[in-house]
Amino acid sequence: MTETTDHPTPYRKPSEIFSTTASWYVRYRRPHPPVLLDLIASMAHEHTAAPRMLDLGCGPGPVSLDLAVRGVDVIALDPSPEMLDAARAEEKERGLSGTDWRQATAENVACLPGVRGVSGAVAADAFHWMDREQVLRQLDEVTAPGGFVALLCSHAAGAPRPWWHELIGQVRARFVGTAPAAGPRESYRVPEGDHESVLRRSAFHQITVTRAEHLVSYSTEELIGAQLTYAYSSPVVLGDQRRAFEDALREVLIAAEPSGRFEYTATAALITGRRG
Repeated sequence: MTETTDHPTPYRKPSEIFSTTASWYVRYRRPHPPVLLDLIASMAHEHTAAPRMLDLGCGPGPVSLDLAVRGVDVIALDPSPEMLDAARAEEKERGLSGTDWRQATAENVACLPGVRGVSGAVAADAFHWMDREQVLRQLDEVTAPGGFVALLCSHAAGAPRPWWHELIGQVRARFVGTAPAAGPRESYRVPEGDHESVLRRSAFHQITVTRAEHLVSYSTEELIGAQLTYAYSSPVVLGDQRRAFEDALREVLIAAEPSGRFEYTATAALITGRRG
């Protein structure tokens, strides 16, 4: 059975998909390019001097808080109480306040109080976990005229992966197999069609794609820690194999790059859909 919602989600327990990852996510996930966050905030400010937005699948809140410092009031949704606790802690750490953190699924956003009339919605590296068609129908109900949907992607479609991507995948497969997990209880379900094709079939079918390159760097230990932020290699998924996984990965990474510095130019993307 899925968790109790008005509309079911693609996963039975969406609150568990990123179980045990929140603290690692805060420490090791790399931020999105500021230029893309500036663009999202600018679109929100087109409507009003005091815009409101939804952040769907907000995780520990990096995008919500980055929009807050750009003058956008955010209603941030996530099914995971662990992630929301981390988000509230980050908000306090950054000396911010006012973000409306709610435990909820994006598929039911139109049922929530106080969300109607938002300027738009953002989903950062989260849309593929959702029933995308249902989410867009819900957003069509709650966004203001001229509203938008912004899909923020750390890795733009077709962009090259970092050179160490395959090395890490080979090590991970030794411990958790090649079929990606969606947390401790389920397998990942590959969505049908890319985000742009789904947007084209929705009310938000006027599409713009903006790409931005930025330098991403890790130390060896940071790159190992980053693997614990993913649903398919989280601490709970690795279980008692976690230390062995970390040791094996460390050995491979040090052999490949003795300097311990891992850098590449990443290409992120912002896919924006506006009403036609």
